Amino acid sequence: AVVSTQSTGGNPGSVFRREDQVDLLHDEDVKEIAAKHGATVGQVLIRYQVDKGNATIPKSVRPARIDENLNVFGFKLDEADMEKLNKNYLKIGPKGYRTCSVTKWQDSPYYPFSDEL
Repeated sequence: AVVSTQSTGGNPGSVFRREDQVDLLHDEDVKEIAAKHGATVGQVLIRYQVDKGNATIPKSVRPARIDENLNVFGFKLDEADMEKLNKNYLKIGPKGYRTCSVTKWQDSPYYPFSDEL
């Protein structure tokens, strides 16, 4: 099975954005890692998912950003970077949060996140 990720940047412009949601694109830890590697914050967030073995679906409508999103193979995150990024969810709480809420389907017998309700 392959896990895919969507909204790797945290979906900052979404009308569904929660007030308690971490702003990944302006997170100091992510910015520090980006500066260390000479990469953008978006590239670090995409590379993080790639290094975790996840298929990643970044969104953009601007050609320059699309090119930037594809250029994530010129650097590799080290163990310290991965550890710091792995702990990012702790800024919200022990369970973290889902960037894209799909609770409108919570009554379905196939809803996969019932334990989070």
